[in-house]
Amino acid sequence: MIAEILCIGTELLMGQTLNTNAQFIARRLSALGVSQYHQCVVGDNEERLEAALRQAIARADVVITSGGLGPTLDDITKRVTAKAAGKELVQRPEAEAMVRERFRQLGREMTENNLAQAMFTPDSTVLLNEYGTAPGAIVPVGGGKTVIHLPGPPWELEPMFLTQVEPWLTARSGRVLVSRYIRIFGMGEAEVDHRLRDLMQGSNPTLSPYCSLGEVVLRATASADTEAQASDMLLPLLVETRLRLGKVVYAVEEDDGGSLAKSAVAALAARGFTCATCESLTGGLIAATLVEVPGASAVVRAGFITYQTDTKTLLAGVPAEEIEKHDVVSAQVAMAMARGARERIGVDIAVSATGLAGPDGGTQEKPVGTVYVGVSGAKGTYAIPLRLSGDRMRIRQLTVKHALNALRLEAMK
Repeated sequence: MIAEILCIGTELLMGQTLNTNAQFIARRLSALGVSQYHQCVVGDNEERLEAALRQAIARADVVITSGGLGPTLDDITKRVTAKAAGKELVQRPEAEAMVRERFRQLGREMTENNLAQAMFTPDSTVLLNEYGTAPGAIVPVGGGKTVIHLPGPPWELEPMFLTQVEPWLTARSGRVLVSRYIRIFGMGEAEVDHRLRDLMQGSNPTLSPYCSLGEVVLRATASADTEAQASDMLLPLLVETRLRLGKVVYAVEEDDGGSLAKSAVAALAARGFTCATCESLTGGLIAATLVEVPGASAVVRAGFITYQTDTKTLLAGVPAEEIEKHDVVSAQVAMAMARGARERIGVDIAVSATGLAGPDGGTQEKPVGTVYVGVSGAKGTYAIPLRLSGDRMRIRQLTVKHALNALRLEAMK
C-alpha cells in the first residue's frame, strides 16, 4: 500500500501554522508499514487543490488530506475531491446527527452553514469527530483508490486517525505490523549508522532512524501473519542493537512516547533512590521535566534554582572561594552544586547545571554553549563538560537532556 499526505491550508504555505499533522501522519504510516513517496501542501485554491489531488490519486493507493472540512467558503476539500471523483456531495443524515450532537455538547448554537460539514459523497464512510464539529470521511474515488479526509486541528485529527483510520489501514494491509522504538542518547546519528548499517539493510524486519533534539530514535518493524510472529521476528534485532550500542540505549518501547525523564524516573524507582537538582542556566527545567512523569513524586525530593552567583552559596552551600577561584561556569562549581544539593536534601543522587546559554556572556576561553553538568552520588561526585551549540533555548534544552541522562546512568551503577 502506498499513501500520500496532502495538507490543505494557505496558513501552512505562509508559515503561520506549523504543519505538525504531516509529521504525525507520516510517523503513523511508517509504523504501519505503509509506504510514502510524496507529501504536498496546497493553499485554499480550488484549481491548485484539484491538480494536486489528481496527481496524488494517480500515484498512491490512499491519499490522506488534512484541513478544509469546515463550514466556510474556503473549506473546499470535500467539494474538490467529489469533483475529482465525478460524484456529488449530499446531506448525510448520520453526519448531520454527529454535527448537531457536537454543538449540543459544546453548548453552542449551530448556524445553517454548519450543515455543510455533513455533506459527503453517497458512498463515503463518515468518521466521528469526538473533539470538533467537522466529521472526517473515507471516500472511494474509483480505480481502487481512496481519499481519507481528516480535520485540520491536530487535537481532532490525531485521535480520529488512531481510532478510526489506523484500523481501516491495518485491515487492508493483509498483514500484522509490530514496531518497537529504540531511543538513544549520547551517540550521534553517524556513529549509530556506522555500528548498525548492516542491520538497517534488512527488508523484514526493518530498522530505520530518525532524529530529534540531541537524540536518535530507531524504529524496528516486522510484518507477519500474527502479532506474536512479528514480535518474535523483532526480538533478535532488538537484542543485537542493544548489544552493539550499549548504555546509550535508554528505552525500547511499543510507542514513540519515551523520554529521558521517564527513563531516569524509572531507573531511580527501580533502586529505591531519591534525587534533587541544583540549576543555574536551566532555571528549574530539569526538575520541571522530571515531575512531568507520572510517579515522579516517589523519587524527586527537591530542586534549587541558583540563578545568581550568591544563591549558589546561600542555597547549595557552594564555597564562595570556590566560585572566586574557578569561576561560576566550571567543573568545580558544578560538582559543588550537586554535592551541596545532595547533602542538604539528603538524597541518593543530585544533578546540577551551570553554564553559558547566551546570547551574551561568552569569551574566547569559555564561549556561549560552555556547560558543566554535575553529578553527586554515594560513589562520588564528578562533572560532565559540554560544548553545545545553537540558540539559548536549544542550549538549555540540551543541557536538561544531558542532566537527565546522567541521572539515569548514575542510578544504574
